Amino acid sequence: MAKSRQDVEGDIQNLLGLLQQTREQLEQLNTQAELLRISLEEHRTAIDTLDAYKDVKDGHEVLVPVGANAYVFANSASNKSAITEIGAGLSAAMPIDVAVEKLRKRIEKIDGSRKKVLEGSARLEQSVASLENQIQGLYGQLQGGATPARAPARQAASHSHKHKDDEGDD
Repeated sequence: MAKSRQDVEGDIQNLLGLLQQTREQLEQLNTQAELLRISLEEHRTAIDTLDAYKDVKDGHEVLVPVGANAYVFANSASNKSAITEIGAGLSAAMPIDVAVEKLRKRIEKIDGSRKKVLEGSARLEQSVASLENQIQGLYGQLQGGATPARAPARQAASHSHKHKDDEGDD
């Protein structure tokens, strides 16, 4: 039995609401992925800086990154240690090699989280494409019962491909 025009219009409204929610969720996941990418970048910069610093001779001048592409001049100390967070907002001085290892472990956790977020994002992109196709189909029913062709724009593969490229940057 065919649905009435009013039922089809109601279905379209429901799907449009769901589509909007899904797009908002997708945007939130993409924001999370970007924040995790930035965190990975910061951790890698910290490791690079610590690795470079441990090889500097005592008393030599070095540039120390302080964030936002800003640096300060400093003289290296004989005490080759670093201060890093150990958890619960607490930080402690430790040998550079130990600090680097802690940072590497954090990178693994952050990278794992980012990959999960990107996978969720890819699933939501597929949902968006599916919802758009369903909505187009219902609009086609309203316009005379013709089944519309699939929309070539906004295919999930083109968006998820972008994220796979981002994963290679890690």
